[in-house]
Amino acid sequence: MREEPSGMRRLALAALALALVLAYAAQLSRAGQPDDDSPGVVHLALDPVEYSLGRADAPLTIVEFTDYQCPYCRRFEAETFPRLKREWTETGKVRFIVRDLPLAIHSSARFAAEAAHCAGAQGQFWPMHEALLKKDQQLTQAQVLPLAAALGLNTTQLWACVSGSRYEAAIAHNADQAADLGIRGTPGFIVGRASAGELTGVRLEGAQPYAAFDEVLRRLLAAS
Repeated sequence: MREEPSGMRRLALAALALALVLAYAAQLSRAGQPDDDSPGVVHLALDPVEYSLGRADAPLTIVEFTDYQCPYCRRFEAETFPRLKREWTETGKVRFIVRDLPLAIHSSARFAAEAAHCAGAQGQFWPMHEALLKKDQQLTQAQVLPLAAALGLNTTQLWACVSGSRYEAAIAHNADQAADLGIRGTPGFIVGRASAGELTGVRLEGAQPYAAFDEVLRRLLAAS
């Protein structure tokens, strides 16, 4: 994986990504269908079982690739996601999917991704996901196991799962998908419409504010 871009370059990339998303949304408003030849349009296969929130048949879908040690992912989780969840996911308009993308520059990111998957095996993916992304949360065994206990997880089972790298292949698969889509930093998003097990949309990069997501989603919804 490549390192995350610097602050100024990251802002420029985020602005470019947002412009592509808006162009895609405008195209949909005119034609009602995405043009596969349009710049920036990507396709992502969706799994039958995903870590997702919202209706499976929601008109719009967002896939986030996240790194639990990434400060920008934590910013998105704290500042943007609560309102996005409240106004779009909980109202049935967006299905929100999370896939992990632990970057090589973050020493604890893969361990945290394993912990999230292993919590999911006990039916507690989303509480663990949220807890791992808390500001200043340390991602070592000494901090994560008490965190899991506080969530009511069986820590013996969790540690056996994590130390056995039970989800190594799944995490690597998610990372490979991100690379195929051109996503190198986190958080990275694919925003669009899902049909027949495939998401057609565009990349949106960085910890964008709620207003950026809201504008894109409104345009896409209007074109539905």
